[in-house]
Amino acid sequence: MIFVCAILPVLTLCLAVLYAALIRRFLIVKAKLPVLGVRGALGRTAGRRRSMAALGALFFAVCLAAQLAADIWSPNMLMVFSYEEAARGQNPNVTRFNESNILSDDILEQVIQRGGLALSPEQLSACLSISTPLDAEKLDVSQESDLKISTEYHVHCSERISLYRTDPKTVLNLLADVYWENFVQNYAENDSILDLSFEKLEGMEYLDVKDYLEMQANKLRNYLPSYSAESSSFRAQGNGETFSSLSQKISNFIDIELERYEAFVLENGLAGNRTTFQSRMQYANRRLDVSKRKEMASHDVRIEAINMYNAYMTRFVLIPTYDADKEFYMSKTKVGVDYFADEAKEHLEFATRLVEEMEHNTYASGQIGGSRAAASVYAQADQQIDALKAELLSLSAQSRELCSTYVKEKRDGYIQVSFTGPAIPGIVLKALLLTVLFVAVLGGHAVLAPFWREYRSGRAAEREGRRKQQRREEASV
Repeated sequence: MIFVCAILPVLTLCLAVLYAALIRRFLIVKAKLPVLGVRGALGRTAGRRRSMAALGALFFAVCLAAQLAADIWSPNMLMVFSYEEAARGQNPNVTRFNESNILSDDILEQVIQRGGLALSPEQLSACLSISTPLDAEKLDVSQESDLKISTEYHVHCSERISLYRTDPKTVLNLLADVYWENFVQNYAENDSILDLSFEKLEGMEYLDVKDYLEMQANKLRNYLPSYSAESSSFRAQGNGETFSSLSQKISNFIDIELERYEAFVLENGLAGNRTTFQSRMQYANRRLDVSKRKEMASHDVRIEAINMYNAYMTRFVLIPTYDADKEFYMSKTKVGVDYFADEAKEHLEFATRLVEEMEHNTYASGQIGGSRAAASVYAQADQQIDALKAELLSLSAQSRELCSTYVKEKRDGYIQVSFTGPAIPGIVLKALLLTVLFVAVLGGHAVLAPFWREYRSGRAAEREGRRKQQRREEASV
């Protein structure tokens, strides 16, 4: 096939040679070209017009067929980035998009490995080229409004790739597959957080199971709001779920199901190892008590600082201000005592939460210490854990399905790949142009033919005369 692709360059080269020969002949015989003689020569070419027309038609057919075959065998691949951020020059994860990554060494190495190609990344890179529809435009970078960002890229594979026992379309298909996989893995929305694992639950304390499942559920709940902000009305086709409704289901799982499980464990004082759990609660309370005292000390320092302020220093100041709607109002400014009061409140609230956690640990330790739960109660707790795991896995599957459907419909698969067909009008126009040049050069040679024969005959007569003169001179000597 590479020989077919070489037909057009060979024909173009032949045209160049013919025109070079025509120009040389014209320069040689131009002194012998009277106007009436040229007109007569044009008239004498009438008998050759059929042959010239036949050669022109043959030349046109060969050019047209060669171009069509080359474009069909080695088409351009069009990659259209269909997600919203592409128009801003960004990847779906809002990082900067770089078109050079399409033909990066890492991508080309994977293409070679997947296709089992017998060439190096450097050789493959030499056969590939990338362009955009904006390359032909002259952009005035001095004005930001004139800057344009392309979302379409044409990738072409040279016919030289056949020297490595493969064809351009196979290489382009491999490139599209490899680049899409890398693009989704590195720059698309990463939903790997929706993959839940319960391996660590083996041998875990019953109360710790609740914390672990809550952590897994929060992974799902924290992932959905980003999609909900983009399209709050998007619904799954099967069950009609939205991001908000699914997020509410996860919240109910945390606030109701897990709390119910924790209440059951505390009520019955369930623990895998009673002594170890009580020792751990005591150690945790000692650390919490130290943190609580630090917070209270910070609170007391700020209260003391507030009491040291003079009454005249704590008066607020009103400043004339305009709001977002250009409405006039008097803005109250904060002074140092206001910041101290806010910080004191924060430290007190945090200390209060620590006290509540300490009380919870003390209660749990007491319940477990006095528990006499039967084996059937432990079996019931294990059944509840299995049910919670199954429900959480179901929520994970629903989240993944909803997110995948959204990405597929709204992101349109990120990248659309297609192969551009032959540009018939352009191919026909190019073939016609080359045919006109071919017929013109044939006509030029036909016009100059009699003068060129006359010139050659004159040159031959001169050479014969010189030889006769030389022989006479030699005979006289």
